[in-house]
Amino acid sequence: MPIQMMHVATALMITASASHAQERLTPAKASFFFNGEQITISRDAPEAVQAAQTFVSADPSCGGACIAPMQIAQGVETLGEAEVLEFLVTQVAAGRGLMVDARAPEERAKGFIPGTVSLPHNTLLAQNAYRKDILLALGARSYEDVFNFSDARSLLIYDNGPSSDDAGQLVANLLEAGYPPEMIRYYRGGMQVWSVLGFSIEQGQS
Repeated sequence: MPIQMMHVATALMITASASHAQERLTPAKASFFFNGEQITISRDAPEAVQAAQTFVSADPSCGGACIAPMQIAQGVETLGEAEVLEFLVTQVAAGRGLMVDARAPEERAKGFIPGTVSLPHNTLLAQNAYRKDILLALGARSYEDVFNFSDARSLLIYDNGPSSDDAGQLVANLLEAGYPPEMIRYYRGGMQVWSVLGFSIEQGQS
């Protein structure tokens, strides 16, 4: 093949490859209403990059040598960032779902994903006297202490990131309470990946 034709063919391949990549990429931003307030998420948030160091530490509960599995529990879907944004826009904004932070309040105060709510994993332990009230607030119905979750909200659960197990413990507690696994999703990246990617972060008590 002549050199000129090779150059043309190479250019066409590069153009086609770039076009294909653009089809696969998703705009990394979202805007939606939550609790009557407009939430905007983008990837140009300087506070996220500055906060990234805050979330990098490993969970000390296992000596810092742990990492969360990709599938946190049977039947629970693991989502990436594009799917998280879609969940916020289509489920949270519509009142059909909640994105839940499984960390303790003091950890959440360091930074959290906008449009999410705090639900520390230990609040769903069987021995917690308020567990029933929390499940009812999530949309479950109860008859003689038997729960029906057909009207409950879909949940997307996250924590500090792959080196943390707060989300795993919350998922386990929800499943033990009877929450259907198909109504639970898991964002494994958590604050560690979210902040490194420069996504919007809120700080303080919420």
